[in-house]
Amino acid sequence: MKPDHTKTLALLIVGVLLVGCAHAASYNEEQMYSLAAALSKLSRAVDSAVALRGAPEGLSEEELLDFATRDDPSLREPFVQHKLHVLRQGKNSAVLVCTPDGRRALLEDAGCTGRFERHWWREDPSKSCAFTLDLAATCGAP
Repeated sequence: MKPDHTKTLALLIVGVLLVGCAHAASYNEEQMYSLAAALSKLSRAVDSAVALRGAPEGLSEEELLDFATRDDPSLREPFVQHKLHVLRQGKNSAVLVCTPDGRRALLEDAGCTGRFERHWWREDPSKSCAFTLDLAATCGAP
């Protein structure tokens, strides 16, 4: 007689679903959409600094964020609990928001577009904290 693995399989499936739900539920939808709106403003400020206001080439991510927000430092306030990264390619830029430990991506946005690019917290909650945008394709030639 073959052993019945139905219960084991069912428990395994329930366990995986619970872990997945708990992982995704750790981000409140309303808070994340509010953070995305704040990121749109920040990414536009970085884009403006890079494309129009002559941000020097050799700036670190932190220095570029400081340069971009020097007239309105409040743009960075919604992200004090998160890791921010800036990607600069020629005259184009993007900002990536990651979990406080810097392991997972939450939001990614290029300042050159009117739409919001990626809601990683919802699309792929286990996405590593790394840029995915091709700024030349997203923004056009620098």
